[in-house]
Amino acid sequence: MLAFPNANEGFPKFSAATSHQVTAEERVTAIDFVNRHNFLFEEFDTKKLLTTQLPEMTLYHMYGHFKGAEAVKDFIESKYPPLIPGVTRHATNHIVDRDNETGGVVVRYHMTLVRQAWPEEAGKVTTKDAFEATGLPGIWIYSAVVDRLKMTDDGWKLYSRINGSTVVNKSLNPGASEASKKNVD
Repeated sequence: MLAFPNANEGFPKFSAATSHQVTAEERVTAIDFVNRHNFLFEEFDTKKLLTTQLPEMTLYHMYGHFKGAEAVKDFIESKYPPLIPGVTRHATNHIVDRDNETGGVVVRYHMTLVRQAWPEEAGKVTTKDAFEATGLPGIWIYSAVVDRLKMTDDGWKLYSRINGSTVVNKSLNPGASEASKKNVD
């Protein structure tokens, strides 16, 4: 019996053994790239964020399938703004294997989006004082993710991102803070 029988649906298969086809430098720089890419969402500089992908990049997301730089750009600009304020991204348990189709690497990891503040209060989180909030920080979204990366003259670039099995804590959705305030009043 599988713990999560559908959790890896659509993902490339991976081996239980560490791939010796991937060099230590490739492994380290691929993980660093994934972490940097995910950290860029906190800046939400769309132009800078889009420099991390190839023109033919494909994105498989709970909101749909997007192919090509323009489609991904439109998706990020139209759907992501509510997913940004007060949220940090944390990628863990990276597994790096050779992508036999492209010659690049496949990085599989767990992604958690942590709500540290409600969108309307995100500006209050500063380096000057500790921000206090009841019930926060909290894990808002969990996703299993696979990034397929290709090496370019500028370093790794995203060829494909698959956001797989996803669980959302509805009580941390944007607007949930207003609903909870109304229930208290």
